[in-house]
Amino acid sequence: MEKVRLKIVDSKNIYGTMNGGTIRLTNITESDKKMLADENGLTSEELQNYAFTPADKKKIFTIHRKMFAEEEQFDWHKMFMADQVDKNGSYFEITEEYTKQNPNGWTDINEDILVITDKNPGVVVGHPVADCPVVIMEDKTKGVTAVGHCSAELIDKKMPMKIADVLVNGYCSKEEDISAYVSACAGNSWTYDTWPKWATDSTVWEDGIVVDDNGLFHIDLRTVISKQLEERNISHVFFDPTDTITDPNYYSNSAASASGLNDASKFGRQFIGAVYQKERKAKSR
Repeated sequence: MEKVRLKIVDSKNIYGTMNGGTIRLTNITESDKKMLADENGLTSEELQNYAFTPADKKKIFTIHRKMFAEEEQFDWHKMFMADQVDKNGSYFEITEEYTKQNPNGWTDINEDILVITDKNPGVVVGHPVADCPVVIMEDKTKGVTAVGHCSAELIDKKMPMKIADVLVNGYCSKEEDISAYVSACAGNSWTYDTWPKWATDSTVWEDGIVVDDNGLFHIDLRTVISKQLEERNISHVFFDPTDTITDPNYYSNSAASASGLNDASKFGRQFIGAVYQKERKAKSR
């Protein structure tokens, strides 16, 4: 009998940017560049000033997803993300029926949090992100997982806690059965020169925003998320310690910005998410 397990998937910057809107010459692969040059009759010098068309971006984005999916052994047609229009902790389950109705994935979903279960394996839910973490919570006993992108703005709205609420209130999970994974994100070298406008709840950021001697406001996302999960009685938590700002394998808005490191190669998005995959026993000889 085939068993199903949850797998965390993280594209890093290996396959090029995982968001069509962020495609630039600096974050596509060499094979992408060759394809563009060949299709448009461009020299390598001419390619430097080439303006991507919407069709170019769609094609390259699809290629990146295919490469990622092939390496991680899932179907690139079954990738979904939440548009997070609501910003109130709403959720949507990607059922088998929904998957069949949307055979190419990547649909418009207004809700904030996506849910997958082991009854519909092969579906990948996650987000293209740069410095913000993706929080993934799994209840192994019930075979259900909830995934949400947690930007600083959404952390301010306590989105990590609301992801737990989805499992407890929507799927009758026990808090002690929930384990959380917090993906790579910006470390506390992420700074603002003023108090951030998205930090509307000062109690949330009491230990998460620290001012240094130069008057810079250092943002510590992990500390705030940790406090929220502790408050929500989620004790099984794993933090990926990777700092997207400094790690060369990740994209970073902060590192790419003119006010940050001004590093053009860091502009882009990695896709981080989760998928239930079938485990097949090795054939005995």
